[in-house]
Amino acid sequence: MDDLFRCPSYDLTGKVALVTGSTRGIGFAITSAFAAAGASVVIAGTKQETCARIQREFEEKGYQCLGVSVDMGDTDSIERLVKEAAGRFGHIDILVNNAGVGGKEAPILDISPGEWDETIDINLKGLYFCSQAVAALMKERGTGGRIINMASAAGLIAPKYVSVYGAAKAAVIHLTKIMANEWARYNINVNAIAPGYIATDMTRGVMADEKNASAVLNKISLRRFGDVSDVAGVALFLATQASEYITGVLIPVDGGMTVN
Repeated sequence: MDDLFRCPSYDLTGKVALVTGSTRGIGFAITSAFAAAGASVVIAGTKQETCARIQREFEEKGYQCLGVSVDMGDTDSIERLVKEAAGRFGHIDILVNNAGVGGKEAPILDISPGEWDETIDINLKGLYFCSQAVAALMKERGTGGRIINMASAAGLIAPKYVSVYGAAKAAVIHLTKIMANEWARYNINVNAIAPGYIATDMTRGVMADEKNASAVLNKISLRRFGDVSDVAGVALFLATQASEYITGVLIPVDGGMTVN
């Protein structure tokens, strides 16, 4: 049977993974899964003290970890993050662009240019230039890599009052395809995940309101909110050998919300 089928490996031993927005929620769950699978991980968040604390906690568990603060709206800060990560571990094999902000929930007529800029800068511009910096390292090293972009169900459907966030995430979905097309020649696989309603700080308000929670659950085929582990499992799949022939795709992790 060994000659007929090669069982895919979910082992990340020897790999280096950089996950932005990884001090809590989905990003923290993904980083934890990668570390448990054997990867050296880079924790990237807005507060250095939080990154340093998580680094210590990971190291106490025997994981190789580096915590670096970053402002995903500032390209100089992104360059510093990538430089520090590569300087510590020598290379980067996996990038997860998870950092993001929900932005102001309001009608389009009430959105200011400043509110537009903040949401677009972090959710789209930061993702773009972080991918650019890491892909350049992957190309130079010549051994390929994986880039996983965090999109959203809001980029697939058209909910009211999240126009800027929805537009940014829709752009992330399309950008993923362009990156995959351009970088396939360097053996860099680029894919995206579109979470639905996952239990995180960003969705706590909806879930805490019984009426709102019930209305949302009625739109979800599986009739439950997602857990961060639901997203982390898909990210692990996309980071490993098991998905080596997949690039340019979007995987919704939404309990069936976008098909209901």
